[in-house]
Amino acid sequence: MLLALVPFLPEMRGKVHSNYKHDLAQFAPEYMTLADIHDTKMLVLTTLINFMKSFPSSARKFYTECDKHLTDIMLPYIRSVVSPAILENEIKKIELSQTELGM
Repeated sequence: MLLALVPFLPEMRGKVHSNYKHDLAQFAPEYMTLADIHDTKMLVLTTLINFMKSFPSSARKFYTECDKHLTDIMLPYIRSVVSPAILENEIKKIELSQTELGM
């Protein structure tokens, strides 16, 4: 499934532009236009992030088993966009559980 998303990621070397964090926060998939290239990229990144948040072991397995070319394409996104989103999600879960426990 993740393999189908890779062609829609814009090819970048090094760090992914920091605007993606802002763009992802403002992105509403229900209002997107598939003909818009920027919206399509945001949908792919949102899907990648949500897949890796929901199925971390499957995502880790995919990532460790994919070939070097795919790794070179995806690594900047995973480091700059996906990992921080997953980390932020985990922090929110911890904060929510502490609030529920009254800490």
